[in-house]
Amino acid sequence: MFEETLDVFCGMQQNGLKPDPVTCILLTKACQNSESLAYGRQIHSLIIENGQELQYDVGSSVVEMYVRCNSLEDAQALFERLPKHELPIWNVIIWGYCQVGNPGKAYQMLNAMEHEHVLPNSEIFERLIRGSLMSGELDKGKEIHSYLVKLGIDSSNSIQNALIDMYTEFGFFDDALQFFNNSSELDIVAWNIVISRYSQFSLNKEAAFFFEKMQKAGFYPNQITWNALISAEVCLENAIDLFWQMQVEGVAPNDTSFVCILQKCSIYGQLNQGMEFHSYAAKFGLDACMIIENMLIDMYAKNNSLETARFIFDKLKKWDVVTWNVMIAGYTMHGHALEALKLFYRMQQNNINPNKSSFVAVLQACASIALLEHGKQIHYLITSKGFELDLHVGNALLDFYAKCGLIQDVHVFLNRLPERDGVAWSTIISGCSKCCNYPLASQCFRDMLSENIKPNASIFLALLSACSHAHRLDEACFYLRIMSLQHGVTPTLEHFMILVELFGKVGLLKEAEELLETLPWSSKPVGWMSLLGSCKKHRSVELARRCFANLMEMREKSSSSYVLLSNIFEEAGMENAVEDVVRSRKHADAWKQPAKSYIEVDNQIHEFIVGDTSHPKCEEIYSKLRTLHSELKNEEGYEPHVGLIHKGLSIKEKEMNLWAHSEKLAVAFGLLCMPEGTTIRVAKNLRVCADCHDVAKLISIRERRDIVIKDTYCIHHFKDGSCCCENFN
Repeated sequence: MFEETLDVFCGMQQNGLKPDPVTCILLTKACQNSESLAYGRQIHSLIIENGQELQYDVGSSVVEMYVRCNSLEDAQALFERLPKHELPIWNVIIWGYCQVGNPGKAYQMLNAMEHEHVLPNSEIFERLIRGSLMSGELDKGKEIHSYLVKLGIDSSNSIQNALIDMYTEFGFFDDALQFFNNSSELDIVAWNIVISRYSQFSLNKEAAFFFEKMQKAGFYPNQITWNALISAEVCLENAIDLFWQMQVEGVAPNDTSFVCILQKCSIYGQLNQGMEFHSYAAKFGLDACMIIENMLIDMYAKNNSLETARFIFDKLKKWDVVTWNVMIAGYTMHGHALEALKLFYRMQQNNINPNKSSFVAVLQACASIALLEHGKQIHYLITSKGFELDLHVGNALLDFYAKCGLIQDVHVFLNRLPERDGVAWSTIISGCSKCCNYPLASQCFRDMLSENIKPNASIFLALLSACSHAHRLDEACFYLRIMSLQHGVTPTLEHFMILVELFGKVGLLKEAEELLETLPWSSKPVGWMSLLGSCKKHRSVELARRCFANLMEMREKSSSSYVLLSNIFEEAGMENAVEDVVRSRKHADAWKQPAKSYIEVDNQIHEFIVGDTSHPKCEEIYSKLRTLHSELKNEEGYEPHVGLIHKGLSIKEKEMNLWAHSEKLAVAFGLLCMPEGTTIRVAKNLRVCADCHDVAKLISIRERRDIVIKDTYCIHHFKDGSCCCENFN
């Protein structure tokens, strides 16, 4: 009761009583978490003023306070000033370094301890082993194990369990089972470690074997045992059966049990079952437990129930960093980047320090709508916290800059990372693909291989996509061939869909259709949709009908299929067929989501929808568009794509409709409000239409501006009248 302790201490001082050593020790025990570090420093200052710092009991308690507040520098400094060091204080300081994942320093303290002729006990060695486990340094753990064998103190239960835990964590089950099988006094902890680790590595048969063996040996499974089995089960129905079986066996579920089962419902998209377990958790009084509240927010957000997730979030009395992270990630996942960004800033206003996961989530939000300036500010904050070179945060930064179209900067940043994994290379190759830079994508692939990084399915997907953007059919076929023959990666449906897309782009429509029909997967809506788009480009009406029929057979009710087919019929002069498609679309209730475009100006994010009249500078924007329309038409040879509009409108009305598109509004606003020569960056939640693409090229000449428009398929960079996609897309 931290606050109450300090209140009583204040009352004590007001009554004129000076703290004695016992008072000081109690006060340091009250300040033993990072939130109370500032108060702890004040108490330390008071102890120094009273001349009590170097009294061993008081000084030791201050060292322990700093250790528990993760302020190891302060702890070490005072530790070195103490006149003597007994076993408990060595235990504390070594434990501290193990907790922060620095077993090397902990090992140094062990050597210093021996130099002072203090004999370590089993508790110290257990902590050193667990420190090696936490930091992922198996070699350090093995050193400690060898040292234990020399001293002959490796037989205690706690050390045996720590060694089993360490070796199984790194996948060395044979070594771990040596201790397990040779142990004379196995306890429930040892059984749980083995079962949990087998479960963690998805070795469910082995976990089940030890589960049965454990019961035959007279040990009854507890909550930890059951939770491990539930967590490891890949089949939702089996996981639910285990959840109920646990209770039949007389073991009540705890917060971890509900987190495990709710997580399964989230992963497998079973919202209704998740809601049932939500109600069941409430019966146990666990729905108000923070870890379950966080899991519920995550489950509802991931299962298209964002409003329910936000309702739970808003009614919470207390939030931790995980709570904010799952809500931010939920908004980002569903395309609400602005809400995600607002929550990130509000989180800090609520004195919650963002962690690495927070930065990854908010960078994904910024990347989704290319918020370059906001992302740069967040990058600065990441650097100030020392997270920039963390592998996961570094990958998120790579993704952010790539999706803002700064692919050369991404390549420079990649070379700064101390560690580059498959995700990093996949991110940059995918970025090269989106920016239509096939040469750099292929170079990055070669660089990756030179670093002995084994390419995975995602990397080949990004590479094939780069080939598709650049119309490199031969190269795509080459990569598809070597991925299995040389690298042991089996092509999936997604890889073949890119090949279908590429066949269509280069005009091999028959080959694309034959490939789709011969692939073993039953449902291929992405491929048929892609081929339908190619039919529009190559004006193939009959194949378009077959593509559409296949999409309808798969009950694919995307509005895009109706729009594409009606466009194809329109260009072929088949007005009656266009009307039939429009009627079918109305009957199927297949309407596309409204187009939105975003632009960042003076650190403010501006959102536009088609025909938007809500913006404060609305009149100026439309005036600028009218001027541009006239200039481009009269002086630059612009011809509007009026065929994109199917309504019964006049040509003039169709042109006006085209010029109210959200990306044109955003670009016009950028021209009005951003200094001359500044690159205009716009993000759109759908694809850029052909008319907006042509207009952006002409504006880049007329206004002498670089324009970058990020859509769902490509990052278009317009410069001097051309686009990086070379009109391929």
